[in-house]
Amino acid sequence: MPEALQISVSSAQEAQTYLRQQVFDLCVIQLPLPDEFGIRFARQCATQYPIGVLLLSKKETYDQIAYQVKEDGIFVLGLPCSKEIIYQALRCLHASCLQVQKANLQIQKLRRRIREDRLIYQAKLILIEQYHWSEEKAHHYIEQLSMNSSQKKAAVAQMIVDKSMIET
Repeated sequence: MPEALQISVSSAQEAQTYLRQQVFDLCVIQLPLPDEFGIRFARQCATQYPIGVLLLSKKETYDQIAYQVKEDGIFVLGLPCSKEIIYQALRCLHASCLQVQKANLQIQKLRRRIREDRLIYQAKLILIEQYHWSEEKAHHYIEQLSMNSSQKKAAVAQMIVDKSMIET
């Protein structure tokens, strides 16, 4: 794991202040916190921020806490445990956060592609309806305009849709 900014705080409220001001990759919470037990805060971190959460609890309460947060994507370790175990847990949590970030980027790319495809289909439909062209001819026309103007097909499609809106 690369060197990272580490901030130690004494309460959930203080941690919230930092979380609103900066972006963090991981949040380690040793239960209980002075201003609350910590599970509510851990859930809040896991749902409101793009952050991995590790709860450190006493061994006696580990099972109960792990059960309570099992659906929240929060890692739980029972204390006492060695530094190596904590470090391994942090590395696993960091790796899983990176995987989630990659998946989210892929989802964003796919959503953008779907929006572009819908726009292109909308432009084709306009060309088919207005000029009584075949789908193939409309597709070829959009491709030709795209190549001739050195623009993406989605940009050309947007121009066709915009022009159609103005004309109607």
